[in-house]
Amino acid sequence: MPSLFTSISSITAAIANEKIAQINASTDVEKAGIQAKIDQLQSQRDVLISDSKNSKIDLWIRAGFALPPMLYFGKIFAYDKVWASWGEFSTPAISSNDLYVVMAVLGFYFLYSTAKLFR
Repeated sequence: MPSLFTSISSITAAIANEKIAQINASTDVEKAGIQAKIDQLQSQRDVLISDSKNSKIDLWIRAGFALPPMLYFGKIFAYDKVWASWGEFSTPAISSNDLYVVMAVLGFYFLYSTAKLFR
């Protein structure tokens, strides 16, 4: 379970610390033990990198967080704003709070998509 919360950057920092310790080691036995730790950390880093490229867990988590607001605002826009006002032939204005939430959702979506381009 702790490996789920280990980030690639923390493993990379640990590798750098171990390499410094290897340089400062005085005996060959210490250097060999530290090299074994470095190899293990590099393997763990490689597994996390490979998993991040192939895993769909991020997609499912984002979809899970997006579903409740999507349903809520879908109901507000489709029913409250359009269907309920159909007889009046007018659409009520979107409140500023609703607009802020829509802008935040769209902003995070496009921010994620833009960041994904630069990976």
